[in-house]
Amino acid sequence: MEIIPAILESNWPEVEKKIKLVDGLTDWIQLDVSDGEFTQEKTWDNSQDLFSLQTKSKIEIHLMIKEPWLKANEWFSSPAKRMIAHVEAFSSPESLKFGEVAFSAQKYGKEIVWGFNAQTDWEPYKELMQKPHVRVLFLSVPPGRQGQEFDHRVFDKIASIKEKHPHVKICLDGGINPCSMDEIEKFGVDSIAVGSYIFKSSDPVEAIRKFG
Repeated sequence: MEIIPAILESNWPEVEKKIKLVDGLTDWIQLDVSDGEFTQEKTWDNSQDLFSLQTKSKIEIHLMIKEPWLKANEWFSSPAKRMIAHVEAFSSPESLKFGEVAFSAQKYGKEIVWGFNAQTDWEPYKELMQKPHVRVLFLSVPPGRQGQEFDHRVFDKIASIKEKHPHVKICLDGGINPCSMDEIEKFGVDSIAVGSYIFKSSDPVEAIRKFG
């Protein structure tokens, strides 16, 4: 299972500092972006900072923002390799804005991941799941803040989507620690995004190794 360190900070110097702690230890690093509207907290959100960043790991952006289609070109044209956009930020499962975001990803040769809050039913978005090479992210905590308790209800959603659409790659994000791994692996999760356990540790490198 792939481990993705997740960084949520209010300013770029702190984001960059945490990137350096784990750079090269994993294939991907996730940077969380919250706008203070889709979520209560506001974080770092400047795509231009990525142009000065040199990393061994690839960067993905977890956009927890309203109207992500308005920012799609900005983030996809940055050095980030993929973007996570939350389905709850769209007006309805039939919104044409899904196509706009997907087109922007294709235009820049980047990957789009569809994010779901813990309480969101994926069934109304089943058309998204029928496309090839689909990746989704399920939050197992409320969005926008690290260090929250894991919501086990997310496993029912994972089991359901794996049964009906086994080709879909699933990332689980929020409240995860090594003690969670036995249960997570039973449900066929492909990757996990881990923030607090890694970055609140006195030794982030050792914290990552504990998931191995």
